[in-house]
Amino acid sequence: MKTIGMDKGLEVRAFGGALTALACLVFASGCGSGASGGSETEKPSADTGVLRGTIGAKGGELVGEAGSALEGVKLTVPEGALTENTVIEIRPSSASATTPLPKAAVECGPEFEISPHNLVLAQPVTITLPFDEATVTQHYRFDDEVKAWQLDGDKWSQRLQSSSSEGSVAIDIEKFSTISAGVTPPPDEDLVKFALKPNPKFLKCLAQYPDDPNRPPQADVVVVRGKLNDGLFLLAQNIKPELAFDMFTVEQSTLDANGKVDLSVKDFGLAWYQSDLEANERGKVFASIRTILLDQIFGFDPRVGLAPTNTFQLGFWFNNPADAEACGFDVTKPTPFNGEHQAGPLAMISLPNADTGLGPLCTKPDTSTTPAHCDP
Repeated sequence: MKTIGMDKGLEVRAFGGALTALACLVFASGCGSGASGGSETEKPSADTGVLRGTIGAKGGELVGEAGSALEGVKLTVPEGALTENTVIEIRPSSASATTPLPKAAVECGPEFEISPHNLVLAQPVTITLPFDEATVTQHYRFDDEVKAWQLDGDKWSQRLQSSSSEGSVAIDIEKFSTISAGVTPPPDEDLVKFALKPNPKFLKCLAQYPDDPNRPPQADVVVVRGKLNDGLFLLAQNIKPELAFDMFTVEQSTLDANGKVDLSVKDFGLAWYQSDLEANERGKVFASIRTILLDQIFGFDPRVGLAPTNTFQLGFWFNNPADAEACGFDVTKPTPFNGEHQAGPLAMISLPNADTGLGPLCTKPDTSTTPAHCDP
């Protein structure tokens, strides 16, 4: 594939085509329609931000320029999708202002109008759309769950993605109209929410504002129940900037249901390494992972006779022992809670249920036994 006729705000890439067709790839003001396999470019207007080009039977691409209103947009027309040279335009749209999106839809990127409207294509073309990562994660979704909504007359229809990458999603479409990237937030019944509490002994080494009781370290977790696995989204704030941590699911919490140290708990039991965490310069931490979490997370080891053991608690540990030394941690006795097994102490952890003693990753406790167990 060769890039031809690049201009500010627009690229048109032609797939194949004879040399005579390639010779006609100049601005529209200086060239006619040409052969069906050729493509023309027309310099987009700086006032309208329109992405415009002529694509024929040989196919081609329209690509928005970085920094423009069309940045991140790419229309890929395969050979045979069009039967004749066709002027195609892509421009920003606000159709949802007059035709509201379905209640279940949340736009995570700008709308774009592709014309000629309702042009019947011989085979699908691919439109690549930009989207905002923050909007996706705020609605507890991942990049591969981003979809698109396409205007079909006076109704919106949902289109599944063919692929995605960070901030970009590709959708196959059969006709031109208005389209926008979006997500469907999970229903409330699929959300499990809980908080982590600081380890009191090391609170001052964790806190961004150690002398301000009105701004304590906070960590909120949302777990989205899935069919094959679950999604976990953690947001912490008021953490000392640039501290690094290691997140684990563990069998037991060392805090009781009220957030106080439980002296009856001697250790965490079985622990699973889940993710690294790091506070940014504003003292915020964000992480998202996918794995088996709710009701069924477990490990076992037949070599030592460890039966299937659940890890329904979630916590994170100081990655660097020195970060907790000022609070009394003995750096000569690191914990195994990082990849090098040279971590610091527990920073924050979830609390057990006061009635069942189980962690928040168990949502279906069975109290017919003592102690209670989780019904998978």
